[in-house]
Amino acid sequence: MKQGSSAAQDESRTRRSHAGGDATRARLLEAAEWLMAERGVNGVTLSEIHTKAGQSNASAITYHFGSKDGLLRALVLDRQTRIDAERARMIDDLVRTGTERDPRSVVWVVVRPLANTVRAGSRYAAFLARFSEDPEVRTRYWPAQGGPAWGSDELQGLIQASISDLPERVQRSRSFQMTNSVLNLLGEHARTGRNLSEVRLLSYVDGWVGMLTAPVSTDVAGLLPE
Repeated sequence: MKQGSSAAQDESRTRRSHAGGDATRARLLEAAEWLMAERGVNGVTLSEIHTKAGQSNASAITYHFGSKDGLLRALVLDRQTRIDAERARMIDDLVRTGTERDPRSVVWVVVRPLANTVRAGSRYAAFLARFSEDPEVRTRYWPAQGGPAWGSDELQGLIQASISDLPERVQRSRSFQMTNSVLNLLGEHARTGRNLSEVRLLSYVDGWVGMLTAPVSTDVAGLLPE
């Protein structure tokens, strides 16, 4: 009887330990996201992350993630996996309804999942805006595993296919311009806490659709190869 009681107590302690470890891990990720949204990946120290997360143990990041690189990869993988899953569901709906070439529908695939993180109080959009400023940082820290991610060939291909009537060089330019604008504008909302109402978001989407689909000017057309 005592052995059974002891085993149950051990199991209970193990569960509490795992729960505590998961909570610590989540706080470290949130602290890193919050600080790096302000100052960028290279502008934040491990000590600052520990302090922001309320951790007195200076080796907490090493214990849970191995290194700063591991922390950043875990952060992006955790957030991006959920965003990619939401985007995948939206793309499935577009395919089902035959609207995968509709520019406005495609813009929502880019925008809605990230806007949802802003409304949830996450600073991930602002973190991504900082993260994407330096291509070397992205190459170093972006996880190799996982599905299509922000700025991936798959997402860019979806955007460009929605404006396939434009010259290919213009497609690439418009896609980059639109996604960069989305990232920075939603990032500003995430960082400042500025209200992102539905009417404001709809107005932004109007602008981003216009950015994608605007006619090519004669000035640009004159500089394009035949």
